[in-house]
Amino acid sequence: RTWVSASLPELVILDLLLPKVSGFELLEEWRASPRTADLPVFVLTSKDLTQDEEKYLHAHAESLLRKKESWQQALTKQLRRVMGRGYAVKE
Repeated sequence: RTWVSASLPELVILDLLLPKVSGFELLEEWRASPRTADLPVFVLTSKDLTQDEEKYLHAHAESLLRKKESWQQALTKQLRRVMGRGYAVKE
């Protein structure tokens, strides 16, 4: 939890189903902090989402990917988009 705000990674791949805290809580905290408000967060989850949860994620995360679907290519494409041309992402 504090690791992200302390170390400020270039991006985060977040699962919503975590053992001690909700991924929604983390995302809300990061968006509320000026230091992490613009941190690119990619949600990769197997959670069945309500319509409201999906709307929230589309508004506050870079991308929403589902583990049930083929997500690897979509994630790679989104990472390239966010990181720019100077950053190589291995497939």
